[in-house]
Amino acid sequence: MARPADFLHSPTTLRSNPGSSVPLTEWQKPSRFSVKLGAVGIINLYGLYYGLTSIFLGLIWTVANFFTWLTYKFTWKILLLKNFDKGRRISVFLAHVWGVWLMRLTRCYPIIESRDSAPTPVKYFQKSMPTVSPSVMYVANHCSWMDIPFMGAAIGWRNYKIVAKKELTKVPILGQSILLGGHVCVDRTNRRSQIQTLKKGVEWLKSGVPLCAFPEGTRSKTGRLMPFKRGAFSMASKAGAEIVPLSIIGSERVMPVGWVMPKVSSRSLKAKIVVHPPISSVGKSEEELTKEVREAIISGLPESQRPKEL
Repeated sequence: MARPADFLHSPTTLRSNPGSSVPLTEWQKPSRFSVKLGAVGIINLYGLYYGLTSIFLGLIWTVANFFTWLTYKFTWKILLLKNFDKGRRISVFLAHVWGVWLMRLTRCYPIIESRDSAPTPVKYFQKSMPTVSPSVMYVANHCSWMDIPFMGAAIGWRNYKIVAKKELTKVPILGQSILLGGHVCVDRTNRRSQIQTLKKGVEWLKSGVPLCAFPEGTRSKTGRLMPFKRGAFSMASKAGAEIVPLSIIGSERVMPVGWVMPKVSSRSLKAKIVVHPPISSVGKSEEELTKEVREAIISGLPESQRPKEL
């Protein structure tokens, strides 16, 4: 018998997207009062409200980022205080404030299950990670732009860095925050960049700052989990970090592929994140670690988001 969550997130294939072999699902179709903005994507009334709220809060965020940048320049270049906010906590804090307010005001804050099972990473203004606590990497499935703020909601008010593709640095406001916050950017077309990304990620982990990664490498267009790349698991292994698997459920329906803004609020669909117990990377090969984390993520997903081979 199908579980309620499975029924809620079951896709109905209608037709194929133009120029694509990926079937169009019911939740990807234009909704009532929606408009297609050419190649940009589809937007409806809720998406318009979300977008205007995002822009309004984004303007405040931009001003805050500018003053943060000035502060960094003044303390690092003029006062020569090289260790001032070495972990780039201020920038991450501002980004988190923006994300939390945006999700709260638009009723897009996800339901979070079992958050207490994850280890406590370094807080924003804590000087260092306690030696008894291991470094942590958060790893999740990826099928929507909403996965990034959803992951931030699950981690909470902590200093963390996201492993992101370089293209995101070109996005207005967000790109500025990614660079200012010292997040780990990777150019997927450049082998040297990938090596530098690995080194930077390991450095953050060893310093006690958690990393967040989507090992699929890109969004799933169907909502189903895709094969994992091993970059994130290589970082965790080299740093001896624990990995906390996250199962993100329903984000592909909140903001489907092809939509420029969310289609519906996450509360209306009961979108949620399941936080699984941490998995140690010590004494395991990258292949073993990848398999164990993947199985944990799959265990928290409904049938409609699990890979077809299962």
